[in-house]
Amino acid sequence: MHEWSIAEGIVRSVLSFMKKHGVSCVREVVVATGELAQLDTDVLKEAFKLLSEDTPLAGAELRVEVERARFVCNVCGAKWGLHEIEDQLKSAPMIADETGEYDLPLHYMPELVYAFARCPRCGSRDFDVIAGTGVKVVRLVVEKGGGEE
Repeated sequence: MHEWSIAEGIVRSVLSFMKKHGVSCVREVVVATGELAQLDTDVLKEAFKLLSEDTPLAGAELRVEVERARFVCNVCGAKWGLHEIEDQLKSAPMIADETGEYDLPLHYMPELVYAFARCPRCGSRDFDVIAGTGVKVVRLVVEKGGGEE
């Protein structure tokens, strides 16, 4: 479950922002996660909550917005989403995590999509991922000097 390491990165980033900008309280952290990473948002939220305990982030709510994965073929120009290549991804070997549960390798390395997917129109492997990767903090609701900002 690499959601824990991602939550740890979010906590560190927000704490750094708070220190740099003199923010005493964060009420809400909004993050965008790429659909391609197939994160378990419940685990991510729980990890954030536990890792925030005993920090200035304690009590802050983590809100997760999932950005849909989008692809474009460099050969024929077709654009598609993850749902259109789900059958192709089923050929990927499943990987057991430390709890014994199985995940697609994309869960750990979204870049592996290039090894398992093809353009649904022309069959080319020459495509780009144009959306739906990574994790980024997109908004903070903070309290600075007694009021919300």
